[in-house]
Amino acid sequence: MSQRKLRVWPALLVTGALTFTAACAGDDSGSGDNGQVSIRFAWWGDDSRHRLTEEAIAVFEEKNPDIRVEPSFSAWDSYYDQISTQIAGSDAPDVFAIEIRRLGEFAGRGTLADLDGLVDTGDLNAQLLPSGNIDGVQYAIPTGANAFTLMANTAVFEQAGVDIPDDTSWTWDDYHRISAEITEATGNGTYGTQLNFNDAYLRIFADQRGEAFYTEDAIGISAETISDWFDTHLELIDTAGSPDAALSTEIGSTGVETSLVATNSGAMGMWWSNQLAAVTSGSGEDIELLRMPREPGAASSGMFLQPTMFWTASETSSEKEAAGKLIDFLANDPEAGAILGSDRGLPMNESVLEQIRDDLPETDLASLEFIDAAADDISDPPGAYPDGAGEVPNMLQRYGEQVIFGQLTSQEAAEQFLTEANSTLG
Repeated sequence: MSQRKLRVWPALLVTGALTFTAACAGDDSGSGDNGQVSIRFAWWGDDSRHRLTEEAIAVFEEKNPDIRVEPSFSAWDSYYDQISTQIAGSDAPDVFAIEIRRLGEFAGRGTLADLDGLVDTGDLNAQLLPSGNIDGVQYAIPTGANAFTLMANTAVFEQAGVDIPDDTSWTWDDYHRISAEITEATGNGTYGTQLNFNDAYLRIFADQRGEAFYTEDAIGISAETISDWFDTHLELIDTAGSPDAALSTEIGSTGVETSLVATNSGAMGMWWSNQLAAVTSGSGEDIELLRMPREPGAASSGMFLQPTMFWTASETSSEKEAAGKLIDFLANDPEAGAILGSDRGLPMNESVLEQIRDDLPETDLASLEFIDAAADDISDPPGAYPDGAGEVPNMLQRYGEQVIFGQLTSQEAAEQFLTEANSTLG
């Protein structure tokens, strides 16, 4: 992973005039042989995301009266099954969202269209845009960026009489100690933290040891590091810094809104920075973003920018121009930026971001300020993951649960995970 450091959204945090560059699609209307054309647009998410996206679609259709957009959305759990079935049946949506874990896989299958010439990328963040480029082809446009962080519920810290840690210098041992202290001080079902088997957490943990998560087509992390990572979860349970295995699994199967931090039952939890609004809304308290703890002597924090998700167009679409106009609108239009906010990460068009700055909620500003303040500790976004990487998160969750329930030792789980993952990647 590149360690080149850049400021991410300087336009938000400095004073200066910026001139908005109109998107190449602008207000031009596309039309097919019979006048109005129709394109299908698919995404995943909750009811709030669906509402915001449909609101943005309505504005797009007003600006492009010759294009009709048919929305198609689903819950996360079923999204890729539906998309894969549609692709196999030569019925892919014209525009659809994907995540970085699937980008390499979909591009490698010839599923995605080259967006060069269809979307104006001239004003898009130069640090993020390459994450959607594979072998010189711009297959995807990042919707925004976020970072995997620790979120601290300041009210629970205050209740426990524990100070918020100095996140520029704390270690994993500090994190575990503080978690146990908070559980002991609060009692009544309130915990210091909750377990998390997200692959971003393992990526950070391994990078601090100088190990990359992926090689070209395999896992690059050693069995020892993965075993040690599983052990950290056991330690949190053993010291009561987190709930026991049963409650941890129950909490982990629900969404961010029902996390310990969001329900004021926990002091800390690991979430993507764009989820700050959901955690804050759930808790009604001041939630502070923290850098991840660090291995003593580690040269890198392990933290990294990651595109929240991508907009892509189908290679088989008969309306690529209209599809490109929709993606261009979502990426470059200030009205779209104002509607969508930070739901998929804050806009990566810096001119748009500057124009909607005054209307941003406090949580969005806090996320931007955190990423900017921590920029020297945050690496560039990763490139496309190997084919099959989309299966890895579920594997880590499954093996992690087997470890905390005592069904496998950490070493056994690490070795079995590597065998299964490497047989899947390609």
